[in-house]
Amino acid sequence: MSVVQKQNLFLKNFALLILWANEQGYQVTAGELHRTDEQHAINIKKGLTKATRSKHQDRLAGDLNLFIKGVYQTKREPYKPLADYWKSLHPDNVAGYDWGWDANHFEMK
Repeated sequence: MSVVQKQNLFLKNFALLILWANEQGYQVTAGELHRTDEQHAINIKKGLTKATRSKHQDRLAGDLNLFIKGVYQTKREPYKPLADYWKSLHPDNVAGYDWGWDANHFEMK
C-alpha cells in the first residue's frame, strides 16, 4: 500500500471515529493532526515526546479532545471506548490509551 493510500485509509478511519464518538453522545474537538519536523524537534527538546519520529509527521496520527457533558476529559479512562472502537476499525490502528499515556492519540502503524 502506498503512503497516500495509507494516509487516506487513516483519515477515513479517523472520520469514522469522530462520527462514532458523536453517536455515543461524546463531543470531540480536533487536536494535533499533522506535525512538522520543526515542531517535532521542539517537542523532543522539551521532553514532550519519546519518539524519534512521530506518526503525526507522516500524517498517520491524530489527537482528539474528548468532552463528556461539556467537561474536557483529562484522565485516561474516559478514552477507553474510543480506543476500543478505533482498534476495531483496522488491524493496524493503535491507540495511545494502551500505552498508559497519550490517551487522546490515535494512529495507524
